Amino acid sequence: MKPFNWKSLIPHAVAVVVFLVVALYYCKPTLEGKVLQTTDVTLWKSTAQNSFDYKKKHGEFPLWSNNAFSGMPAFQITSVGTNPVSIIYIQNILTLNLPKPANFFFLACICFYFLSQVLRINPYIGLFGALSYAYATYNPIIIAAGHDTKMLAIAYLPAFIGSLILLYTRRYIWGTALTALFTGLLISANHLQITYYGFLIAIIMSIAFGIRWIREKDYKQLAYSAGLAVGAALLGILVNAVMLFTTYEYSKHTIRGGSELAGNSGNATKTGLSKDYAMSYSVYKTEPLVMMFPRMYGGSSHQLEVAEDKSKAIESLQQMPQQLAQQLQELGALQFYWGGIDGVGTSGPPYVGAIICFLALFGFAILDGRHKWWILAACAFTIVLSWGRYFESFNKLMLDILPMYNKFRAPSMILVVPTLLLTMMAVMTLDKLLRTPVEGNFFRKYKKGFWVAGAVFLVALLVYFSSDFTGSSDTSLLQRINSIPDAQTKAAVEPPVRTFLNALKEDRKSLFLGDLLRTLLFLGVAVAALYFYSRRKLSALVATVIIGVFAFIDVIMIDTKYLNAESYQENTEVDNPIKPSPVDEAINKDTGYYRVLDNSQGIGAAFNGGPLTSYFHRNIGGYHPAKLSIYQDLIEKQLYNFPNCLPVLDMLNTKYIIVNQNGQTALQANPNALGAAWFVKAIDYRKTPAEIMTALSSFNPKDTALVEESYRPMHLVASPRTDSAATIRLVYNDNDVVEYRSSSSNPEFAVFSEVYYDAGWIATIDGKETPIVRTDYVLRGLQVPAGSHRIVFEFKPRSFYNSNTAAIGASALIWILLIGAAVSTLRKKKETA
Repeated sequence: MKPFNWKSLIPHAVAVVVFLVVALYYCKPTLEGKVLQTTDVTLWKSTAQNSFDYKKKHGEFPLWSNNAFSGMPAFQITSVGTNPVSIIYIQNILTLNLPKPANFFFLACICFYFLSQVLRINPYIGLFGALSYAYATYNPIIIAAGHDTKMLAIAYLPAFIGSLILLYTRRYIWGTALTALFTGLLISANHLQITYYGFLIAIIMSIAFGIRWIREKDYKQLAYSAGLAVGAALLGILVNAVMLFTTYEYSKHTIRGGSELAGNSGNATKTGLSKDYAMSYSVYKTEPLVMMFPRMYGGSSHQLEVAEDKSKAIESLQQMPQQLAQQLQELGALQFYWGGIDGVGTSGPPYVGAIICFLALFGFAILDGRHKWWILAACAFTIVLSWGRYFESFNKLMLDILPMYNKFRAPSMILVVPTLLLTMMAVMTLDKLLRTPVEGNFFRKYKKGFWVAGAVFLVALLVYFSSDFTGSSDTSLLQRINSIPDAQTKAAVEPPVRTFLNALKEDRKSLFLGDLLRTLLFLGVAVAALYFYSRRKLSALVATVIIGVFAFIDVIMIDTKYLNAESYQENTEVDNPIKPSPVDEAINKDTGYYRVLDNSQGIGAAFNGGPLTSYFHRNIGGYHPAKLSIYQDLIEKQLYNFPNCLPVLDMLNTKYIIVNQNGQTALQANPNALGAAWFVKAIDYRKTPAEIMTALSSFNPKDTALVEESYRPMHLVASPRTDSAATIRLVYNDNDVVEYRSSSSNPEFAVFSEVYYDAGWIATIDGKETPIVRTDYVLRGLQVPAGSHRIVFEFKPRSFYNSNTAAIGASALIWILLIGAAVSTLRKKKETA
């Protein structure tokens, strides 16, 4: 038997060690026991705390959560379901259980390295390509923001694409097994927008391969590959059946599924997000060039991109009256970013690297068409999609044509696609350059590549010389100044503000120019290394190391502006990051059943993740990116009008309101909160949900229930007489099961201060199922017969129970495929020995 060549593993072992060392060094504070301080994770913990409390008591997560937005499905907050053969155990192996965020960087490196080896790239070139992809600046930015699921999905993208390429190049057994595995892991990251982009890449690539097979009349390969790819993808999807099916069902009830009030102002239509809302966070047409010139558009909206002692804008602030300077900073006027993402701006550029972009552009001119054309098509298409509202006609058409695309917003996020594909293109280009002997003049032989890269650089120069460097924040500030009614005040304020804005433009201009020169420097190093290799002054390995090291230095220098030692804090601070205030402690003395509105930071913040009230209390506000559409409607049409929404606060059982008094939080009690349930005296039928929403502003929820006309055939009855003996009370609320007891001498209509959600809640009266009536737009109602009764609500979504078995079965099949592929490989080695 021929002995195994252990030396062949050395490059791969070197790659793994380098990935590990770089990840741990960059994330060095984690070795000191520190952890990332991330706002989004803290907000999630606040929302998820009720589910964790339930799990501590019951040993498993609930399906319904009580503490955010008056109640919502918990499977949109924490993972649910039990799968003893889950493929997630493989993720633990791939990340070596490293601390966060080192695990993300290491995983992204491993997955891209796998892709490079599928493409048969030199391992050392694959190593540096993996580092460039994993540390592309968008990744540290989102990690610093706490977008863990997004980063996890981005890390899996190259392995997902690599597995498909493995399958399409006739390595069927491993290709099928790994496509199923990485499809499952990509989806399990639970960031459906990145997953959608991954499938978009896969479809474009599959079409390209399909066209090639048809041209070659290789229909057998087409049928084999298509069948196995679809089958593997279905397995990967089924592994995540619990998450996908419950999310799909839930999405139909969220803003992404549309609103019944479509046509009124808002962010939703009847079938999804409004097109204007879906195209928020769009970038200018030339802004994707930040992948090559990071601060071309100023970098970040929130970071100090220019050193304080070199910034002309800061110098201008220091020279103006102190009070005015302070006001400008409070307004966020010191914003170096001036690109297309207006409003909240951006945390930083999706920088890929000057050398990586140069090599990729070079490759579009010199590589063969095996992968080049589909990569070019995918890059071009997704860059156009990133323009969003700046290429409105095309992108609105795409919102109508592309299935499910109108469920997502933030078109700029799709630049993760060219980030992957440009890096993939770069390693293929470098591999070809260092494998191909150069005969004759290096520059003459590759002049097409230089022309393509030069054309892109010329576009950047044209932007530099033709731009006015004015951002949307500048325009808003000037509009604010122009609206000052007092002429004397305006005359005193306007000149220093204009001086400041002109200085800010100079800072932005210097950032752009600095990056043009910086890019030339890095490209000079890369071109010099390639040139000296062509003249046989450098070996391929040395040229690879020079180019790879400088490509990594290029991105890491930008990365450290957004994720650095200051991004971490002591672990003890994060283990218990949310501490109860005196107001929270005062509320918790009340052991009854009630809800809280935290208006201490303003009513907008109350429903958009401002206060962390959900950590301690049943909150009518909270934080979640996909709220139930009926509740979002209630927020926009009623609760944002606080305090002119008292009937709605009463019916939601809002017993306490946290307010801001002279900079301190204080507590206000609402004596009119209606409790967990009550009997009404009258039912007021309205034709449409819109009419009910309007009526909420002035009705008496204690006496009247607002019900849609479609329920009239149920012959609902409310007792207009005052029956002092009629009672309904809450026995217990255990998230998924809620029990009440009622007693009345007449049939009564009961209203419950719980959110209506018809995809899972079942009501029974003395064990007999009873239809739940949507009441007061967002609440539940029941027709209760005379007498004493036990009323029980149980949350039993079919989408959860039906999908858990499918997930276990699909996971088992993937394990069988992986084991089968390993056994098959070992047998072939023995046969050829």
